[in-house]
Parts: sequence; C-alpha cells; structure tokens
Amino acid sequence: MSNEDTISLLSSQLTLTEWAQSQFSSLYEHPGTDANSSPLQTKIQSMFSHTAQIYMNHTGPMSVEEFTKHLEQTFSTNKVEVEWKECFEIPDDTNHTENSGAEGKTGIVTGYFIITRTLKFWIRATPAKNYTHVSLSAKIANVPDASQGSDESVKTSGGGDTRRIIQLFYTSVSKAAPVHIQGANRT
Repeated sequence: MSNEDTISLLSSQLTLTEWAQSQFSSLYEHPGTDANSSPLQTKIQSMFSHTAQIYMNHTGPMSVEEFTKHLEQTFSTNKVEVEWKECFEIPDDTNHTENSGAEGKTGIVTGYFIITRTLKFWIRATPAKNYTHVSLSAKIANVPDASQGSDESVKTSGGGDTRRIIQLFYTSVSKAAPVHIQGANRT
C-alpha cells in the first residue's frame, strides 16, 4: 500500500469536523513554494468539487479557480499557523443519503479559525505578522464515482475519500499584528 493510499484511507475515516479542519489547516500551513505548483492544485482538487459554489465575503458565486487565485496572494510568508476556535458539524440525515455507509461523512461544517502569517519582511527588529480571521460554512458531499461523472477532482483522488466541498461560504478579514518593540516604554 502506497503512502497516498494510506493517507486517503485515513482521510475517509475522519468525521466531518476532522476532515474539514485537516483540509483547511493543511491548505494554509503547507502551501507549495510556488502558488502554481502541482501540490496546491492537488490539494484544491482533493477538497473541492470541480463545480463547487464558493461565496467569498458574500460575493459570488465564484469558481474554484477564482478561489485558488485568492489563495495564491497569501503565499509570500515564512511561517503560517492555523488556530481553530470553533467548529461544528451537521451530518446529513441518514434517511436521505444515497450512499450506504456514508452516515456522518457528509453534511455541513461551520467553523471559525485564525491564520497567523509571519511575513518575509521585518518591521524594526521583529518580523511582520498578519492575522486573518476566517468564518466558514461548507457543505460536504460524496461526489459521484469518476466512471459515472465528469468531476476531475475524483479522478485525481486515487479512489479513496470521495468527500468534496460542493458549497462554501467563506468570510475573512486580515489585520496587521501590532508591533511590539522590546524595551520600549509606553507613556
């Protein structure tokens, strides 16, 4: 069993909350060195349905490609940390689920997290930091089998976890961290 198969198997056993947190955390904490790199595209394809509806700051819908371009603007950092504050899940009703065994694997996840970025430049004697506060609500569903549908994201998933975000409401605001200079007295 390859490493990708093991990761895919473990991913398919995660709860909705665990799946969403791991997907978004790894998207921000481990971006490729180049925003156009294959790892970023693979990550996006493993998270989103090709036809996902994405609403950013109540504007949209936008395509997955447009959302990816927004993410690419945030990659000039030295270090990124994601701190989840809250995360809740609302599993789909098992009576309405088409896929047997999908209980608790599809539904809606809503959460709030803070992304702390340590930037590549310094202000005075300390690295500049930026805080991005994100509130999201994601509808997660099993996408159809690649042989039955044309969704490209399934074809690249290696036959493992077929959960994808089909709708996302993403609200974010970024703020520069205050500069704290050692030894400076406030008056």
